[in-house]
Amino acid sequence: MHVRQRQDPPIAVDPRGAGASEGRPEHGGAEVALSVIVPMFQDRTDVVEVYDAYKVAIERIGRPYELIYVLSWQSERALADLKGLKQRGEDALVLVLGQQLDEAEALLTGFEHARGDIVLTLPADPQVDPADIPQVVAALDHCDVAVGRRPPTSSRLQQIQAKAFHRLLELLFGHSFTDLVCRVRAWRRPVTEEISLHGVQPHFLPLLASERGFRIAEVDVRPGTTGRAGVKLTLLQRIGIALDIVALYLVLKFTKKPLRFFGMIGLPILFVGVVSCAGLAIARLVYDMPLGDRPALVLAVLLVVLGIQIIALGLIGELVIFASGRRIKEHSIERIL
Repeated sequence: MHVRQRQDPPIAVDPRGAGASEGRPEHGGAEVALSVIVPMFQDRTDVVEVYDAYKVAIERIGRPYELIYVLSWQSERALADLKGLKQRGEDALVLVLGQQLDEAEALLTGFEHARGDIVLTLPADPQVDPADIPQVVAALDHCDVAVGRRPPTSSRLQQIQAKAFHRLLELLFGHSFTDLVCRVRAWRRPVTEEISLHGVQPHFLPLLASERGFRIAEVDVRPGTTGRAGVKLTLLQRIGIALDIVALYLVLKFTKKPLRFFGMIGLPILFVGVVSCAGLAIARLVYDMPLGDRPALVLAVLLVVLGIQIIALGLIGELVIFASGRRIKEHSIERIL
């Protein structure tokens, strides 16, 4: 399990709405089967309405649950509404971090405080119809991660962009997901303990779990009627996500085999440099052509040196991986018979 060192401990809002206690709060001694995490990395004014809608849907699941909100102390309006919910007797755990946080930090904090065997992550704005949330959790009967999948509502151009985006996923990883933007996801606890959120965009957490060998299922859900339920990615946003996908591919595929990555870059450069040097040497020895004033000679030598250096980086990486290979875990045990 990955352990994260926090600079600022979370603060749990007490039921009276006044004062706070540091560290992990006491949240009752009852057994919890389902932990619901709502990361709130932006201030909102519809907290109460969304909470009531989520609560009705979660209670339909029929499991003992806890509801965890994670937000920054700068989200003043949302924090005031959550304190109001505590005062009216709602048993929600509110974690307030001492710095402005992004979605990955909020999710990581929620995972660390979750007690249930099943973890359900929900967006602060209802991207899907809350009535469909129970069927996402029910899908865990035959998989390890269940991801909500909304029907496409975008224009023709955006659908073409989305197809190209998912084609890139399928080309690099061998599988794809229809709706990576949807944040309604249900996880079994071992999954949240195995995957690491550091340096990984929350879009790709199901993809990362799939690469770790966990079974992923997409569940058809209806779009929500409020908030950013119909959010659409622009072309620039998709380009940024595509670059993140390439970076994730390089990290996942070449972390244990750095020589392959650096070799794919260094060998062609070295080959071009060697061929260029050989051609220049033949021109000088056979045809008596002067080389002192030709920039091609300098370029060829630089290509040879650069290719050797890049390959050497891969070799150094291989030595590091070999020395620390026993501490790198790339598998998880599904069951023991």
